[in-house]
Amino acid sequence: MNPFRLVAIVASISIIFAAFCGVVFALDQDEVRVSVAWSSEIYYRGSSQTVTVLLISDSSEQLTINYFGLHADWMDSDQFIGLDLSDDPVIIPANGNEYFSLITIQIPEDASVGPHNYFLGIDGMQGVSTSFSWDSPTLTLVVQNSGIDIYSELVNKVGGNISEAVNANYQSSEAKSLLNQAQNVYDQALSLGNEEKWNEAISALQDASTYLEQADNEEQKHIETNTQQDTLLIIVGVAVIVTVLIITLVMIKRKQNPIVDQQTKT
Repeated sequence: MNPFRLVAIVASISIIFAAFCGVVFALDQDEVRVSVAWSSEIYYRGSSQTVTVLLISDSSEQLTINYFGLHADWMDSDQFIGLDLSDDPVIIPANGNEYFSLITIQIPEDASVGPHNYFLGIDGMQGVSTSFSWDSPTLTLVVQNSGIDIYSELVNKVGGNISEAVNANYQSSEAKSLLNQAQNVYDQALSLGNEEKWNEAISALQDASTYLEQADNEEQKHIETNTQQDTLLIIVGVAVIVTVLIITLVMIKRKQNPIVDQQTKT
């Protein structure tokens, strides 16, 4: 972090970081590590995400954390979303760690679709008297279209695939069971969509699509097995016919040549 910046922080409301003039950068980059967990692995335009961060200190001195925040590239250059802890600082012992949770990040409706960079920043005190400001390495998330857009697209696609599967009139019992599961999950997705629970609805639609793929695979296996069985029956049938023909020809030949047969016996 720039020690002279004003950092915008949001806990329940937005507040402004105090300016840190004359900050000493005592904290080396490799003295702190962060592990970031988002509430969803899919990031939609217009969605709210809850972020939990594990901060791991490799410093030989305790760290006092006064401000903690996240900056994404769609924010103003000096804006951070996070926690103002100045009234109740978090103390991290030497080589210790601390969770910072329930930081809510709103992805703008007009955020561009595609990868976006973000990083974590902390301000505080190392040891008892040395102020510091630290930024994490740059991280990346990929923003997708809004949940309702993706939901609408998947509803049409999965609904059409279900109709095709029904019209295919599966013969495999396993395929029929999987198709039934896909239909049930699809109905659940529609209910979730009506409640505007886009993440859950999209997840359900993806599950329904997976069931459909499995159903199709089972039906293909069933067809291949039946084809193999039919082929085997044809081969056996042909073999039987050929055998009967050979026997018949031999018998006819013997009837036509009784003297030869008699001499053979003699």
